[in-house]
Amino acid sequence: MAEAQAGIAAEVTLALLEAIKTRDRPHEFLDDDDIYRTMPRRFGLSAVIERQIELYRQRARKGVRLTSAELAEFMELVIRRPDSAEIFREMGAALAMRQIPRRAWLLPRFLRLRRTKKRVRNSLRRLFGRRIGGFASGTFIFEVSASPFVQVDPSGDACEIVTGYCRQALEKAVDSRMKVTKRRCENRGDGVCRWVAEFGP
Repeated sequence: MAEAQAGIAAEVTLALLEAIKTRDRPHEFLDDDDIYRTMPRRFGLSAVIERQIELYRQRARKGVRLTSAELAEFMELVIRRPDSAEIFREMGAALAMRQIPRRAWLLPRFLRLRRTKKRVRNSLRRLFGRRIGGFASGTFIFEVSASPFVQVDPSGDACEIVTGYCRQALEKAVDSRMKVTKRRCENRGDGVCRWVAEFGP
């Protein structure tokens, strides 16, 4: 019961808002172009998101915990977008960058991997206020059942939070050659969502 009431860390919503802002920033435009006049205004370009980012930045500094419903409201804004998978993946990567320490070069790779798996499991639990999956036997096989992400987004795009998180965690703390792919999804009728990481060439 205590875990269910723990709530979601404010930095989760902050990472989502920052990912939206990054995706909506135009890559190029003319110097004399008034972007707010000539482009359809998207959420990430508006003053609204700037205020929300500052609000959640303050809440993150204070250690505020949020309800699942609060996070779901922002996620629903993303789910309707054609680039939702990319936004969720960037959100997950940003969270891992903040949560996972850099690789300890003095440790052999198998020990770096073991430590990183533990940190991934524990940090996801701390961020989302509940257990988010666990590891099956193997090099890196992360499984989530009754996924809270699938519950919010039946399309499965929100699961890319975990993809981005695991990819960034492994690249930062273990080996940049490790590649993460999602092999199973509850949305497709599988019993679990499963991510597998393997060493590339």
